Amino acid sequence: MEPFLKEAEKWLRQAEYDLKAAEWTQQGGFHAQATFLAQQSAAKSLRSFLFLSKEDARETRSVVELMDRAIVHEEEFRKFVGSSRSLDLYYKTSRFPDAIPGGIPSEVISGKESVEAIRQASDIIAIVEKKRKSVIPETL
Repeated sequence: MEPFLKEAEKWLRQAEYDLKAAEWTQQGGFHAQATFLAQQSAAKSLRSFLFLSKEDARETRSVVELMDRAIVHEEEFRKFVGSSRSLDLYYKTSRFPDAIPGGIPSEVISGKESVEAIRQASDIIAIVEKKRKSVIPETL
C-alpha cells in the first residue's frame, strides 16, 4: 500500500477511536472533554481524507483549515463549513480554565454542546469512510 494510503488508514482509525472516547466521556457527563475529543476526531478524520486525496495535512490541527482544503476534493464537506468553526473553538476552550470568561470549561460547556460536537464529528467521519471505501479495498 502506498504511503499516503497507510497514513490515511492510521489517521482514520485514531479518529474513530477518539469519537468513541468522546461518546463514552459525554455519557459520563464530562462534556468539556467530550467536545475536545470530538474536535480531535473531526480534525484527524479530515487529515485522513486529505491523505486519501494524496495531500499531506500534518501542519494544522484546525478543523476549519482542514475543511477548506477537503472541499477542494469533496463538495459534500461544504455543509459543515459553519458548524466546523464551533469544533475549533473547543480545541482550547474545553481544556484550559482561563479560556472562558466567567467560568471553567467543566462548568460552562453543556451536554447539548457535547452531543452536537459528537454529531458533527460523526457526520464528517461518515464522509471520510465513504471516500476510504472507494479508494482502499476492504481486504487490506
